Amino acid sequence: MPFQDRSEEPELPPEPCQHMQFLNCNSEVGRVIFECYHCQQGIISEYTGDPVMGEYKGRPSVIFTKVKCPNCEQTAIRLQAREVLSITAVPSPWA
Repeated sequence: MPFQDRSEEPELPPEPCQHMQFLNCNSEVGRVIFECYHCQQGIISEYTGDPVMGEYKGRPSVIFTKVKCPNCEQTAIRLQAREVLSITAVPSPWA
């Protein structure tokens, strides 16, 4: 079968993505800077501890810690950490 021209395929609509950068990953207290998934507010957060394991449909599963956006008050991100120590709104480095 000959190579087909890809321009004839319909283009998929863009999906939202979330910028994030983890800092101090090997420290007792880690930091992550990210944009809120909903309003793109820049946020820096400190967290500590290994993720908590739970169960989902009878299988082991990580329990995510929800971080609330100080701007829009929705869940900005879900982290695999035991505890979130701080949440601070900052200008987004990706804006």
